[in-house]
Amino acid sequence: MEKYDLIIVGAGPAGLTAAIYAGRYQLKTLVVGKLPGGLAGEASEVCNFPSYESIGGVELMMKMMGHVKSLGIEIKQEEVDDIIKGKEFKVVANKKEYSAKKIILAIGCERRRLQLENEKEFIGRGISYCATCDAGFYKEKTVGIVGGGNAALSAALLLSDFAKKVYIIYRKDKFSKAEPSWVKKIKKKNIINLFNSNVTKLIGKDKLEKVEINNEKVIDMDGLFIEIGSVPNVELAEKLGLEMEEKYIAVDKKQNTNVKGVLAAGDITNNSLKQIITACGEGAIAADSVYQELRGK
Repeated sequence: MEKYDLIIVGAGPAGLTAAIYAGRYQLKTLVVGKLPGGLAGEASEVCNFPSYESIGGVELMMKMMGHVKSLGIEIKQEEVDDIIKGKEFKVVANKKEYSAKKIILAIGCERRRLQLENEKEFIGRGISYCATCDAGFYKEKTVGIVGGGNAALSAALLLSDFAKKVYIIYRKDKFSKAEPSWVKKIKKKNIINLFNSNVTKLIGKDKLEKVEINNEKVIDMDGLFIEIGSVPNVELAEKLGLEMEEKYIAVDKKQNTNVKGVLAAGDITNNSLKQIITACGEGAIAADSVYQELRGK
């Protein structure tokens, strides 16, 4: 079993930034993450990351991963099944075991689902959670987006360049959660806003064909993109006995949890602003805290 100073669980902005700092601190580090780049890699456009007026999520995450690898740190695309506490921590992933003195959990969140019949069956056949990944499949077709935040409006803007018609289906009477700049950008002829609306049924045989709105209105639709936020990945945190705050990991100002040797960073923590830049900041602080304890000031 290979031993490390630090194992970072999660390969999104928080985990990758932690890895960059750990690499510069010369800590023997391993990054293990199921989804390289995390959910940030699914963003069609990132407009508030310093030094880039606009950059695609995939491109930004590839640059971060390249930076990590340039420091000689390995990134394993594997899902962590378990973390076992002892004198050191044993991390189990893909039936392999790794040992570490410290753990940083940067496991982020998962996409929230509609919880409707056929939703799971239609994934990849009309249902998508990533406009960046799948927009190209809907050229000259009709699509819908469920949601009304920045992510939903960003997805609508991207899809409008491919689809002939884009419906934004939102449960409220206005885009109260979206930044005004995004609301202004979506004022395009092929984007139609359906306010006070909920998807109540997904209709189709082998793939999505129609969507029912508010149990009455049926719209022909080739694709439906779900952008209704995310929920934290808490399974590993609960196994470790970490203190939680409203389903998020509670951390102090140094990113420490209540379990000695386990730190957390990014969207999984109880810090309020869920952005790439804040995730990076938390990852940097977590790595510095690890270094200070292992090596001393």
